[in-house]
Amino acid sequence: MYKHGFVAVKVKEARSYRGQQRRWFFGVFLLLVLLTPTVVLAFGNAGCGAGECRDCHSLDAQEALKLLPPGADKINSVSFSEVGGLWRVEGEAQGKPFSVYVDFSKRYIIAGNIIRIKDGANIGHKVEVAQIPTAGAITLGVPSAPVTLHVFTDVRCSHCKTLHQNLETLVKRTPEVKVQIHLLPIMMDRELAAALGCSNSVQMLRAAYTSQGSSNLMDKLAPCDSAGVKAVETFARKWQLNSTPSMILPDGQVVRGARSVEVIQEMLQPFMPKAQTP
Repeated sequence: MYKHGFVAVKVKEARSYRGQQRRWFFGVFLLLVLLTPTVVLAFGNAGCGAGECRDCHSLDAQEALKLLPPGADKINSVSFSEVGGLWRVEGEAQGKPFSVYVDFSKRYIIAGNIIRIKDGANIGHKVEVAQIPTAGAITLGVPSAPVTLHVFTDVRCSHCKTLHQNLETLVKRTPEVKVQIHLLPIMMDRELAAALGCSNSVQMLRAAYTSQGSSNLMDKLAPCDSAGVKAVETFARKWQLNSTPSMILPDGQVVRGARSVEVIQEMLQPFMPKAQTP
């Protein structure tokens, strides 16, 4: 009985000590919590924490060229990336376009794919929209619509067919958007791509998707010069558009693969005309 009572006393003393420890640690923790906001607020008013971090950083083309490894011939543009803490640097090396990212510390260069989670777009892959060839393009929607979505496609590609159906729905729901279809023969024949482009017929294009280019209607297409198709192929090689379908947003952003109407509308939202205020 005595030993049992002794153990009980010791246990009680140990619990009391641990309770004192907990109260002491909690007191210190509470003190730190109470003091921390003052420190953070003081830092925020003096540094980048006060607002846009980009306000504190700058990088021009000349400095960017010095930061890059040998081989870059010139820098065409330096802009803030949609990924925080990075600049997007676009330039040319041996006549070919490139884009890389430089962090705000100017100690790191990031080359490769940066995938946007919400729509799967590789934000590191952009093209020069002004260089997209116009010959042989087929327009979906109202030709005067202010927002243009470019699509490189092949009528024998099943994903291209799915995307095309979604695009026809898109232009009906969103009259501010027109879609320029550029036929890129990866699986289809160059002659068929040229004939479809010259026909400028949405109906023929739809029939070509349905039959994968083997419908009897295709026999009604007049032969056409393939110069427009060759221009599309040249552009695709230069800008590494090596798969279909590939969508080009108005800012040159490349989005590979089919997307739903809702996802495409969301991607185009930043480019839609602003509502007029009365």
